[in-house]
Amino acid sequence: MNKKYLYLILVALLGLFIGGKWNIPLAAWVTPIFALRFFRESEKAGRNFLLLWLAFAIPTIISWQGATFFPPFAEAASFLLMTPISLIPYVIDRIYYRRFGSTAWLTLVFPIAATAIDFFSSNGNPAGTFGALAYSQRGFLPVMQIASVAGLWGIAFVINWFASLINHLWDSRFKFTRLSLTFTCLLALIIGFGFMRILLPAQPEHVAVVAGFSLPNGKISEVMNQLQSGDEAGFHQNVSELHQQQLNQIIKLADEGANIVSLQEGAGLGFANEVEQLIVSASAVAKEKNIYIVLPTFDVEKSPAENIVHIIDPNGEIILTHVKYGGNTFEGTRKGDGILQSVDTPYGKISAVICWDADFPNIIKQAGEQNIDLLFVPSQDWIQVRDIHAGMATFRAVENGVSIFRQTGQGVSIVTDAYGNEYNRVDSFAKETEGFASIQSVQTPIGSVNTLYPQVGDGFGNIMLVGLLGLVIGLWLTRKKEGALKPSFV
Repeated sequence: MNKKYLYLILVALLGLFIGGKWNIPLAAWVTPIFALRFFRESEKAGRNFLLLWLAFAIPTIISWQGATFFPPFAEAASFLLMTPISLIPYVIDRIYYRRFGSTAWLTLVFPIAATAIDFFSSNGNPAGTFGALAYSQRGFLPVMQIASVAGLWGIAFVINWFASLINHLWDSRFKFTRLSLTFTCLLALIIGFGFMRILLPAQPEHVAVVAGFSLPNGKISEVMNQLQSGDEAGFHQNVSELHQQQLNQIIKLADEGANIVSLQEGAGLGFANEVEQLIVSASAVAKEKNIYIVLPTFDVEKSPAENIVHIIDPNGEIILTHVKYGGNTFEGTRKGDGILQSVDTPYGKISAVICWDADFPNIIKQAGEQNIDLLFVPSQDWIQVRDIHAGMATFRAVENGVSIFRQTGQGVSIVTDAYGNEYNRVDSFAKETEGFASIQSVQTPIGSVNTLYPQVGDGFGNIMLVGLLGLVIGLWLTRKKEGALKPSFV
């Protein structure tokens, strides 16, 4: 077998483990090494571009199956059609490589182009940053720390630079020049920064017992199906019983020592009067038990429906109300203003957003700007996306130096510190339980840690876009005398 096709096979196999349901962080570092090798050495660039397209698209379709809202065929088609965009950096790299050869400086071509395309694909996307390369590093804490400085795009740059640098060293049979050694040491220092950050963390300023619980898997669908099928009486009865059961569970957790209790997204669903009554009842419980309650509600009577989270203090007062701003296009709900609110408590400054909101780092950076200590993210997922989505939320903790409490229905509930360390993790699908799911009561470290990301935001991503424009202009300025590039990508 021609060795270049072995590279292609490795790309396809490793692609199954990048970012999706079976994520292995190392796969994202190794895959582009072989993809670059394959495409650079290909004589028939057009044909081999198609092969590379399939080698990336098919594993993505398999490993992300069911992780979107689209029907199976539409989901597969969308991944297939989007893949060529992500391959643009390989085309640019090939042209530079074939025109100028392998030099240490040109190892920057691929990471600049790849990071720019990654950022461009997420910027302005109504789905947020779903699919960003950096999320493939969920759980790999040293690399995740790069997000505290340059966000997701800094992580993407480092991964792709590593692949490009390895290929340069491969070409030189791993004989280092002064510049290639400098670049290698710089990469090592960046990763070393991540290790130092998690080995020498700042101590949290507060600790509180934060508890949460989720509805049984499928409960929201069951209740909503009653309404949609015309069984309004059954819907109201089910909602009334569900609200009372949740109030009883809040009281139980408070009696067990909880200082704050959080419910999942949509826990307080119902018509306007039912939502209002639940808020009144929850306020009475908060006052009686001297606790804070993070209460998400979903008013199905209003048009469009309202997906809101309230924070109720021990005086029974609503001290924060936040309207969900993420994913409204898909959910058909009222869109919030995207402005984070925060309140000071004896346990530090707290805030709350809802599920999909946390997929927009350029908005969540307000948490870092406001020095929020604890961010609540009540959520509702589904089985295929549960690990992907929970992992994405941990990056917001690192970027903004904030602890996160994510109580999730039909998914993974997590509690993290400001460095992404998971203090608790509960998967509602791990085992069948009677009554409520994902019940947790956690001694939660609370305290903000200063990071650079809230100040720079997506600045690094924008720099990469400028860099990509520069690379394209550079190709135009150095084109061959006959003019335009050949169809074979040179």
